[in-house]
Amino acid sequence: MYFCYLFMVIWNILSFILFLYHFLQQNEQENQLKFYAKSAKSILINQEGLNNIPLLVSSIYLLNPYSIGSCVAQSTVVFTNFAISMTLLSAMKGSILLSMLGVSVGAYHSLYPITLLPPVILILFKVRCIECELNRKAVVFILSNIGSFFMWILFLFVLSYQVFHSWDFLTATHGFILQVSDLTPNMGLFWYFFTEMFEHFRMFFLWVFQLNAFFYCIPLTIKLRDNPTLLACVMCSVMAVMKSYPAFGDAALPFALLALWMHVFPYLRNTFLIACMLLCSSFLAPVFWHLWIYAGSANANFFFATTLAYSTGQILLTSDVLFAFLRREYDLYHGINPPIMQGEPGVVVLR
Repeated sequence: MYFCYLFMVIWNILSFILFLYHFLQQNEQENQLKFYAKSAKSILINQEGLNNIPLLVSSIYLLNPYSIGSCVAQSTVVFTNFAISMTLLSAMKGSILLSMLGVSVGAYHSLYPITLLPPVILILFKVRCIECELNRKAVVFILSNIGSFFMWILFLFVLSYQVFHSWDFLTATHGFILQVSDLTPNMGLFWYFFTEMFEHFRMFFLWVFQLNAFFYCIPLTIKLRDNPTLLACVMCSVMAVMKSYPAFGDAALPFALLALWMHVFPYLRNTFLIACMLLCSSFLAPVFWHLWIYAGSANANFFFATTLAYSTGQILLTSDVLFAFLRREYDLYHGINPPIMQGEPGVVVLR
């Protein structure tokens, strides 16, 4: 019952996030309107389009089989999604302490939400109207945010120590996530690879896989520093794919948040392929699991193929939304009509 209540709370939080995001989006568009090309009026965000997004996003999360299944199964991923939702809501309201509390709770629970620290700080920059240049004021602001995060995470660790009277809980939680000691098959990419791995190569590839989950934060932050809300959503998608023990519920929140950028959907290129990959892998995963584990008429390759298709579909969806966003940004400033070169329309290539 508590999981159902928390599930509904996340749904309500998403609605509040949408209203705050709409306000920020309209202000940003009004400030940049004078820099947009005249032919870009057709791709501007209008109020009518914004009014439909809250219902769409909340419905995607509320009716998503991934989120419903996580609630029914009483998966603890609901707590991670709650922490991330509270982080985004608090950041959009400009609350440093509450937003850093959300990041620390998420990192305390499943470690990987620590990658949300850069986008949350950038959102606070925007909300508090602080220039993102490396001046003294900006540096102090960044250090105060990081200090708040470490204060909260230290408080949670000390609280856990007072409960268990030992630091062994770190090995059983974060150490378990980092070391990938349990290779029980799941919807992730770790278990199959490390099952086949020679033991003397294990530590090297363990570092490679784990750093891969955190490394994307650096280039994405540099590229999307002016759009931190999209950056936070992309990092949620990266977490859902790259974490060592992912579940279906990890994908429920980024799927709902991606609908915030419904205005870039006309630029998507692989919608049908992505939909087929996600639908087929989601339906086939339990079938192949049953055939392998219970019926004994299949092997690990069948189930791993579905998890590979599932992760590939999420990666394609995230990269496609990124491309659509960047292509729309280009059209806003350069116009929707490509330049004429040697009597023929030019081809725009994003690099």
